[in-house]
Amino acid sequence: MERSLVASLALAFSLLCAVPARAGIADSPLPVLSAGATTFHLYSVPGVINSGGLGTYFSCTSTDTATMQVGVELFASPGGAPVNDAVATSLSVAPGATVMFGTSGAAGLSINSSLGGGSMSKGSARILATSKKLACTTFLADVSNAPPTSMAQLTIIAKVKQKAAN
Repeated sequence: MERSLVASLALAFSLLCAVPARAGIADSPLPVLSAGATTFHLYSVPGVINSGGLGTYFSCTSTDTATMQVGVELFASPGGAPVNDAVATSLSVAPGATVMFGTSGAAGLSINSSLGGGSMSKGSARILATSKKLACTTFLADVSNAPPTSMAQLTIIAKVKQKAAN
């Protein structure tokens, strides 16, 4: 009886222990962008904003010789699970083609996929694709003026490793 009591207490203790939460871009599971294809986490982008008249835009060009699937996942400032569905907003990108994802529409910018995700400040994103042959740039822009009267480039880092800026 003592043995079963100890086993029961051990089980109860293990169930009560906190499981580490997923922390966003670093360790959230990658979605499957295309059946039968591997999804790669190519780039991370800190500083994503979708509020105060600003939106974040991701422009990506395929440098592959085959069509690939490209998606962008958004994460709120506390981290955790993505706040959008990268599979639903992903795009099929032909060889040499360029597409633009946006956290919202903007006057003067033609986006191919609206990421949604709601209002956010100090968010982050990860750019995903079924091929590693993708070149991207990311920027903030005001959403009301055509052309945008304010724009700022955001730093893109390879996966989760940033190199020194010097």
